[in-house]
Amino acid sequence: MSLKGFINTNKIRFFFITLLSILSGTSGIMAGYIQMYWLTYIKGNDWIKVGITTGLMALCWFFSQSVIYFVQYLNNIQEEEYFKKVRDKIAEHYFNDGKFHKIADFQNRLTNDLSIVKYNFFEWYVIVPFYGSMLVASLIALITIHWSIFILSLIIDVISYFLPKVIDKKVKEATVNVSDANNEYLNVINKWFSGLAELKRYFAGGKLFEAQNNSSTKLENANVNQTVQQQLLNILNGVGTLLSTIILLGFTGLLVDQKIVVFGAILSVQNFANNVSFGMQETITGLTMMRSVKPLMKKISEDVVSIETENRNNVDIPFVIRTQNLSLSFRNGETLEFPNIRINYGDKVLLTGDSGTGKTTLFKLILGIIQPTHGKVIFEDNDGQEILPDMSKIGYIPQEPNLFPGTIEQNITMYNAKLDSNVKTVVEEVGLSKDLGHFKNGLKTQLDLDKLNISGGQRQKIVLARAKIHESNIILIDEGTSAIDQKTTLDILKNLVRSESTVFFIAHNFTEEMRRLFDKKIEL
Repeated sequence: MSLKGFINTNKIRFFFITLLSILSGTSGIMAGYIQMYWLTYIKGNDWIKVGITTGLMALCWFFSQSVIYFVQYLNNIQEEEYFKKVRDKIAEHYFNDGKFHKIADFQNRLTNDLSIVKYNFFEWYVIVPFYGSMLVASLIALITIHWSIFILSLIIDVISYFLPKVIDKKVKEATVNVSDANNEYLNVINKWFSGLAELKRYFAGGKLFEAQNNSSTKLENANVNQTVQQQLLNILNGVGTLLSTIILLGFTGLLVDQKIVVFGAILSVQNFANNVSFGMQETITGLTMMRSVKPLMKKISEDVVSIETENRNNVDIPFVIRTQNLSLSFRNGETLEFPNIRINYGDKVLLTGDSGTGKTTLFKLILGIIQPTHGKVIFEDNDGQEILPDMSKIGYIPQEPNLFPGTIEQNITMYNAKLDSNVKTVVEEVGLSKDLGHFKNGLKTQLDLDKLNISGGQRQKIVLARAKIHESNIILIDEGTSAIDQKTTLDILKNLVRSESTVFFIAHNFTEEMRRLFDKKIEL
């Protein structure tokens, strides 16, 4: 994420944003320059020239004030178009990078972080050329009045430029801390409020409010600290403005008294001095604010880098899945160690073990959702050669199946219309056809993800049907029938074991008849 990307969004529009910002700022100074002669003509009772200069001043002021609003409108369009591209690239990056991302991290990046960049960088972009042109035009006006006034202004401006750099680093740190604190707050909300019903059931609201309050306080402190640093920046700039005005006004009064400059200069120099100081203050503030988000923009840039998706010609269906010295360590010091296992194509394997022994974790390691601390998962072809697996052929039915906006049919086909003709067959195989009779629109029923209009068992059947219709050669099922009655579960299992696919099944409370359907059993 960069100014270059912002420019490339629409180069012509960006050119006009910059040009009109400069012209708007310059036009305001031009009005002040005309005012110097307007005041002198009033003193000399030259009313014709007073009328002409009055008209020119009004024209310049109108142009300056009206154009800047149009520039802000153009800049907003440029921002939104650029941010849309950035959001799309971030989503694509997260989709293709093969890593596990917390929802809160994704939300923070797409909302809060982009908002910080918007208001601390791109909003200031319009302001910097506007006030920068005012600064330059004011200095030019001062040198045309008298060179000594210009030199004095230049000295004051140099001092004003370096003064805010005292807190430049703190402003940057404060901005990054706001992003980090907001990210932490979203993570807390995600972790605690996802189990709100459970907390209510056990009257554990106190702990919820404590966690939320602690995280909220950190976010509040980060925002307050950012405001403090920004106010300190404004105070430093204000001090520079006050000193500049006092010194320049006094010096100009001496020049007027000695008749070195015209009478109207005493008012215009004050205005120019104010514009120089204010222009310097706003330009420096703008550049400081823009620099403050550079670290955050760098982080965002890492998330918009295009990732080439795996070449499907270089992947294959695994005939063997095996683990080698596989283990996963946690921050609390605990480590899960897994036995070396080998699963051949077509095997029907039952995975059992006490809670906490790592059954679900093993599945996630095989799928690459999480990476092991030691060892590796190896995929081999029919000749025993290590290969890159075609993950689209590995079906996964988690404990909590993932459903998406759309119809039941679309959730089975995953929006691939070419598979519509096969839906009825797989619906029969997973025992979902009877359930569809309870829905007025059958397969065309729209799923309500906010107020789920299907049962837990129906969700599991939909995801089972999804794996079958996509002809998954390997199916990993993590208690994927726990919400389905035993008779239907038995029918589903019989269908699965009759297929050529590899079936790796985690389950509890299996009947002996169900156990006999599997070729082998692995206990952790």
